[in-house]
Amino acid sequence: MENAALSNKEIVIDFDIKKNLLETAQWSKFIAIISYIGMALMLLFGLLMLIGNHFLGSYFKTIPMYVMGLIYLIMAVVYYFPTTYLYRFSTTIKQGVLSDDEAVLSDGFKNLKKLFRFTGILIIALLSLYALILLIAVPSILIARFA
Repeated sequence: MENAALSNKEIVIDFDIKKNLLETAQWSKFIAIISYIGMALMLLFGLLMLIGNHFLGSYFKTIPMYVMGLIYLIMAVVYYFPTTYLYRFSTTIKQGVLSDDEAVLSDGFKNLKKLFRFTGILIIALLSLYALILLIAVPSILIARFA
């Protein structure tokens, strides 16, 4: 269906489009770098929680610190992929616009597509997990309340 909407017409990238793409590349690179810093902090906090569980584990009765540490580590690993796609998008778009190289520009947009696809799949997976939790939690709460 998408291919039917495509035509053989060429798209001309004028100065305004190049300017907008370069600005988008700058902002996306900034966001990617901040995301890498946030990811490093998540890894650090996750490792600290894993190590801290040994020393402070007895103070936390609800959720053990090592569980939270593992969650932080998993979140950092998952966060790596969209951040890398965003960074690759920013660098290849900038390179493609400045060199007027259509192949490099196309690679940049492929990374943007990968970013959106990964984010969409992650959202679907999280919504499915939330639905599963609700399907288990609501009946469990009702059974516990009336038992």
